[in-house]
Amino acid sequence: MGGLEVIADEPTPSPIKSRDGAAVLWTQTRTLLLGDGSTVYGCQHCDYTSPNVNAIRPHLQAHNSRRGKKTTTAPTGDLTLAELVARLAELDKVTAALDEWRTRALKAEKALRTLRNLLGDRT
Repeated sequence: MGGLEVIADEPTPSPIKSRDGAAVLWTQTRTLLLGDGSTVYGCQHCDYTSPNVNAIRPHLQAHNSRRGKKTTTAPTGDLTLAELVARLAELDKVTAALDEWRTRALKAEKALRTLRNLLGDRT
């Protein structure tokens, strides 16, 4: 933490309370008391810190294993014409599939709306 020693490392109390009134702790957001008496907040999983407690929770998404991994990466060099054509063909396939699903979803929404209207359910 900027060359300062961490004196205490504790879970951070959240602003909400449990049903029985007990404090709820954010265990992944750490409250760090530094050697100079200042307090910063840190990530349990890495060395990310911030003086703003609200900056840690969005950062934790970087460690969420349930989020999908990016399957495409930026090219590291120039593409050959054949590689570019292949990527464009794949893009065309994905776009066509997306358009097909979008059309199906719109038809399904319309059918559902019609059924709800017939049944008198306006939700």
